[in-house]
Amino acid sequence: MKQGLLSLGALVVLSSFSVAGGDIAPVVPVVVEQEKQDYWYVGGGVVYNRVYSIENEWFDDTTLTQDETGGLVGIVGYEYNRYIAVEGRITKSFWERDYADVTTWSLFLKPQYQFRDEDEIGKTDEGYFTVYGLIGFGNSYVEGSSGDNDHSAWPEDIGKEIMDETGFQWGFGMSYTFIKKPDDRYTDYRDSWSIFIDYTLTADDASIHSRLYNYDPEYYDELSTDGITVGLTYKF
Repeated sequence: MKQGLLSLGALVVLSSFSVAGGDIAPVVPVVVEQEKQDYWYVGGGVVYNRVYSIENEWFDDTTLTQDETGGLVGIVGYEYNRYIAVEGRITKSFWERDYADVTTWSLFLKPQYQFRDEDEIGKTDEGYFTVYGLIGFGNSYVEGSSGDNDHSAWPEDIGKEIMDETGFQWGFGMSYTFIKKPDDRYTDYRDSWSIFIDYTLTADDASIHSRLYNYDPEYYDELSTDGITVGLTYKF
C-alpha cells in the first residue's frame, strides 16, 4: 500500500513539474528521406557482332571464317534494387554482313554496383557510374546472307539456317546515369537516362548445320557469336 502511494506521488510531482515548468519540448517525428528502389527501363543501341569459326581480333582484317556485322538491339529491364536487375534483349544484324545474318535473344540476371556516395544520395543532379555483369541464357541464330560486302554465304545456303544455338550466355559492361533532380520526399531516378557499353558472348563453339563456304566441314564445323553494344536506356 505504501509503495503504491509513493508511486502515485511521484507521478503527481512529475506531472506538476511538466505543467509548471513548460520547458519540456514535445516529441517531433523525424522524416527520413527514402529512396525509391525499383524501376522499369527500356532502351536500344547499336551492336557490333562477330560470327566466327576461327577467332580474329576486333575491327581487324578478317579471314573468310569471321564475319563482323552491324545491327540494332532492343532492351527491356526491371531494376529490383540498386544491386540487381533482370533484362531481356533482342538483337538483329542489318549491315556490313558477309556470309552471316545474325538474330539473338537473351534473358539476363544483372548484378550491378553503383558508385554513389551513401551519405549524398539524392543530393546531386549530376549522375553516377555503374558496373555490371550479365548472366543468363538465350538463342543465337545465324542464316546465310547474300552479303553487303564482297563476300556472301555459299549460294545454296543464302537465306537458310547455318547455326541455331540456345544455351548459356554472359557479358559485362558499364553505364553512366544522368540523375533527375529529386523531390522533397524521396530520391527519384525515374525519367533518368543512362548511356552504356557492354560485351556479350551469345554462342560458343556451336554446331554448324550447313557448309561454311567451301571449307572442309571436318575443321570448320563450329561457330561462335559475340558482340559489343553501345546504347541508351530510360528508367520509368
